Amino acid sequence: MASTESSGIAVPAFGRKGKLWLGLLGALIVAGLAAWGYQLTTGLIATGMRNVFSWGLYIMMFVLFVGLSAGGLIISSAPKFFHSHRYEGFARLGVLVSLACITVAGLLILPDIGRPERLYQFVTSPDFRSPMVWDFGIVLLYGALNLWYLWLLTRRDLAAAGSRLAFGREDTEAGRERDRKLMFWTATVALPTAVALHSVTGWIFATQIGRGDWFSPLVAPVFIAKALVSGLGLLLVVAVLADRFTRFRVDREELASLGKVLGIFLAFHVVYLLAAERLPHAWANHFEFWAITGSFLIGESAYFWLWTVVGGALPLGLLAIPSLRKRVPVIVTAGALAVVGTMFEGIRLVFTGYEVANIDAAPGISLGGTYAGVGTDIWATAGSYTPTLVEVVVTLGIIAVGALIVTVGMRYVPIQQPDGQRSYATDGGHEDTT
Repeated sequence: MASTESSGIAVPAFGRKGKLWLGLLGALIVAGLAAWGYQLTTGLIATGMRNVFSWGLYIMMFVLFVGLSAGGLIISSAPKFFHSHRYEGFARLGVLVSLACITVAGLLILPDIGRPERLYQFVTSPDFRSPMVWDFGIVLLYGALNLWYLWLLTRRDLAAAGSRLAFGREDTEAGRERDRKLMFWTATVALPTAVALHSVTGWIFATQIGRGDWFSPLVAPVFIAKALVSGLGLLLVVAVLADRFTRFRVDREELASLGKVLGIFLAFHVVYLLAAERLPHAWANHFEFWAITGSFLIGESAYFWLWTVVGGALPLGLLAIPSLRKRVPVIVTAGALAVVGTMFEGIRLVFTGYEVANIDAAPGISLGGTYAGVGTDIWATAGSYTPTLVEVVVTLGIIAVGALIVTVGMRYVPIQQPDGQRSYATDGGHEDTT
């Protein structure tokens, strides 16, 4: 296979399929930039958001990718905190995926705020009463922590390969021992930071007193639970795809064990936490609280069923059967369904919060549009939102950036553990196509 020289280390060149994949990602990024440029020129009127629905696809995906990032780092750092070598083969890949996801989450903030040139005000004049300020800060801190952790996990192997990315570090046994201690302390910081990341994001919703569907002390724990579900689900899917298309090899026993862990996370999130939130609300029915939360509790929307059944009960059922959860296709399917279900949970969260306007008396809330002289088309007492093509293209472009980070990272960073060469595939059954 052809090779190229990069950062002082020889690495295989991208194959034909890899180049096609990079071309697709590049096209999506360029299209996303063009769509964002159009949005900046015309304003947020180019999106489906209005005064009633002030959060849309960007925030829905922001919540999803924050969770994907938090879950990936928790899975990677928890064993190191407990001085365990369990799931060692997934640690570096988990941090790389976490870095890509937090980058996507941070970039999704830019098109949502409408005036990105004012982003510096988060630093120069922050309002610490706003949870958005705390979330912005924790996203930056979390991204920096992921970069440091990934370098810490790989720098000795980079040094052994002669890469300039080692930044002068040498590959010595004493250095590796020091790094093992640093990994423990980094994990000690990473775990509470990951919990804080998704908790603060959840509190953005939970502190909205005027939104009855969000105002709940359980929002932050629910966000942590869905971060574990979606983060682990994505990590399993990426690991199997990397095993199929790159030099990365997955330990089948660890893969099956993590599939079992995913089943436990699903049971806790979809079964226990859902019941914990529903029971008090249903009990308070005679206090007329049902009127506020009825649509959520009885699942009148398709998003509710896509989350609880397609993204919850179905993968949980697959992973609950011992003979099934050892099969790679079943694990991949369950992981993908868990991510899809978590996405629709975020969609349901935003939709249930905005469908009922805070002002339900006529004329309602101004939509911020232009009066066409027919009826009351500039006022509304109920929310309605459909993402526009601009929002979809911008979002796909940003997600492509995250996919590019994973692709390039798999190519130029030693993601494979030196002693983790076991694969669930038969010998010779892999071709490095990227």
